[in-house]
Amino acid sequence: MSKESKDVKVRKTIKRWQEIFIWIVAIAFVAGIALWALAVNYAPGAKKVKRTIEETVGYLTISGEPSKDQSYWVFPEEVEQKYGDLLAAYGNPQIDPVIEEPYVKTLIAVYFLNNKAMLYYAKVNDIKADKKKLDEEVKKEMDNIKKDQAKSQQIKAQYGSLSNYEKEFRKNKEQELIISAVKEKLGAISEDEIKKYYNENKNDIVQKYTKAEVEYATFNSKDEMENFVKLATEKGVTQAASELSVTLSPYTLQKGTLPEELEKEIFDATSTLVSLPYNNSFFVFNVKSVQKADTYENFVKTDGYTEVRTELINKKFSDNFKKWKDENKVSFELRDPVYKAWYKALSSENKDLLSVYKEFYEQLFDEKGEVRTDIANEQKAAFLVVADRIVESTDTALEKVKEDVKGFERKIVSSIYEATKGSSKEILRRMKEYNPENKQIAFDYYSKLYDEIKPYLSIGGAQYVMNQLFEVYQGFADLADSTSTELNIRADSIYKLYDMNKALDEPKVAKQYLTKLKEIKPDYSLDFEKAEKELDEMIKQQEASQQSTNTTNESTNTGK
Repeated sequence: MSKESKDVKVRKTIKRWQEIFIWIVAIAFVAGIALWALAVNYAPGAKKVKRTIEETVGYLTISGEPSKDQSYWVFPEEVEQKYGDLLAAYGNPQIDPVIEEPYVKTLIAVYFLNNKAMLYYAKVNDIKADKKKLDEEVKKEMDNIKKDQAKSQQIKAQYGSLSNYEKEFRKNKEQELIISAVKEKLGAISEDEIKKYYNENKNDIVQKYTKAEVEYATFNSKDEMENFVKLATEKGVTQAASELSVTLSPYTLQKGTLPEELEKEIFDATSTLVSLPYNNSFFVFNVKSVQKADTYENFVKTDGYTEVRTELINKKFSDNFKKWKDENKVSFELRDPVYKAWYKALSSENKDLLSVYKEFYEQLFDEKGEVRTDIANEQKAAFLVVADRIVESTDTALEKVKEDVKGFERKIVSSIYEATKGSSKEILRRMKEYNPENKQIAFDYYSKLYDEIKPYLSIGGAQYVMNQLFEVYQGFADLADSTSTELNIRADSIYKLYDMNKALDEPKVAKQYLTKLKEIKPDYSLDFEKAEKELDEMIKQQEASQQSTNTTNESTNTGK
């Protein structure tokens, strides 16, 4: 078994940290999606300026020495450009400036440096882009632009001419194709290797990739169930459900979810309708599709085959590329102190955590054991990754320092909190844990979290942030109901609950909180009359909509 590459270790470490980051941004990078857009903002007539290595955020090293070739260096503006592109692509979500921003930028810098290393591999091994494919990609891009007048004008304004843009696009596309060719060469895998992996991991694969897409309904009696099945057999499931007012719920049934005898009925069904009793209830399953992985031939037909094949390719590429880099002494160095700290915190092996902790302590604390004030908050925040890893570690060698680590972590968090005044959600979360009696910190944390999820509520996407929604709702409710909490904090919490219910399209509940707010703080900075009228209008519209639905249903039932 080959040693894991640092890239793999980074991914494993940040899996736990995804829980506190903007989930979309974190998952996008952890999944290794390709970054998009051109890396260069072309300035018409600009000459290529020779730059110094001191201007970089990182560079390749060969045999321990920095590469003198500027094409293997990464500059701050490249990271900033990609960071901006990424945020724009995800609708400019709110980003924690102390935790999420340096975390994501570090991953971008490492992504660039890994690509530089692959381009260096290609140069050494004379791997070039497929010229025919490159020409086709460039032609396709330029043809699409020429068809879009608005986009064409935008590009001319930015690049000076379509010709300038084409040169930049060709250069970037060529690098993309070269990197793909390197991955294909180092990650090449045969069908026999996939089959061998399947046979060695068959039980796990069958468990994971055997599934059925079904619709199901529950009934209170056997007669009701049989009546539905009879009508569904005669008229079809949809018509039967409509006539009998039965709700069919979609569900993906995976192996191991239900008792084995029930799953066998569904996975081995000879009919699309499966009816069976279970736990004093009666179920009907409309089996839409079944995917099995019990033989290699069946497994090849599943989406799991592509997933496993991709995993094996990535692992083989990672192992082979690491081996080549080690043999040829190719690596990279991060110069930026923030990115360097974050990368070390994320990628260091467990056996090295103690020495990394000591190194960070020496960097961040003075001789009196107090946090230094001349270190960037973003660099200090990397200590939290190391602290979390040590506290959660089962390594007995780390037991002796865990209490010290917790104490120093608390000092780091307090230092960042004082410097940033609540701009970091994660720092607020930790401060809330340290100071449960401080209601202002609790309110600031829930407000920060609410600001983060509110855009989802306004577009009906509450289901995507349900855990955060429950936490925020309960948090504000606790503050609102606490008579020992300052009146201003209680009032602000009640306002948040009013605002949240309005966003959730719950005007009646929102009105209850509006009334409560008016009772405890009638001079609150809100136009109560206007707010009440707005809620009354929402209630009126909801009732009208419900009445229309009821009328339609009555007409449908009468016409049967």
